[in-house]
Formats: sequence, structure tokens, C-alpha cells
Amino acid sequence: MPLFYFRLVNSDFVSDHGTHDLPDETAAQIAALELAKSLRETRPSLVGKHYSISVTDQFGGGVCVIPLDAEM
Repeated sequence: MPLFYFRLVNSDFVSDHGTHDLPDETAAQIAALELAKSLRETRPSLVGKHYSISVTDQFGGGVCVIPLDAEM
């Protein structure tokens, strides 16, 4: 399975949220949505400050960027 890297970012790198072995990009996007929802609930101070979850694949290619400001 490919590796996907999850990071909390604003205009800079903020925090590493781990590397996940997932079946495909769709699974990585779903995991990013779930992580963004969890962070909105557990760290509401991040909402409204332009933070996002950035997901890249094992080759550095962009998979998705999920803003914490957007309710999914």
C-alpha cells in the first residue's frame, strides 16, 4: 500500500500528523476529512486562522488540502 503524509499547515508547516499506509488517494482524502473534523472539535482555537490538513503521497505529490475553516 502507498504511504501518505498528513501535516497541519497554515502559511508554514505547523505539525506532523503522521504517515499512514492506506489503499489509495480516496482513502487518504477521507482520512484527511476525518482528521480536520476531529481537530475542529478538539482544538477549536485553530478554526478561523487559515489552518489546513495537507496530504502528500510517498513521492511528494499533492493529494489534497482540507481547510479546517470549512465545515464538512
